[in-house]
Amino acid sequence: MLFYFDDNSWQNLLPLTFTRPVCEIRIGILTIREKWEKYLNVSCSFLTQDYLTEKYAQKTDTLNLYINGSVLPSSEL
Repeated sequence: MLFYFDDNSWQNLLPLTFTRPVCEIRIGILTIREKWEKYLNVSCSFLTQDYLTEKYAQKTDTLNLYINGSVLPSSEL
């Protein structure tokens, strides 16, 4: 399972991040989350601000990969 976490930079992206995690921001046609899922073909979960956890619930699996939600995937990674 892929976990997207928000570091302290989420505050620099206000007001966009008042209602969503950083990885849910759209960059072009896809969100950052959708880009990662396309590259890795895995399901995801979120570690975000407390007030967003009801909508963006945290799920766990036996194997978890944590990715900063502001990092864009690329072939170099």
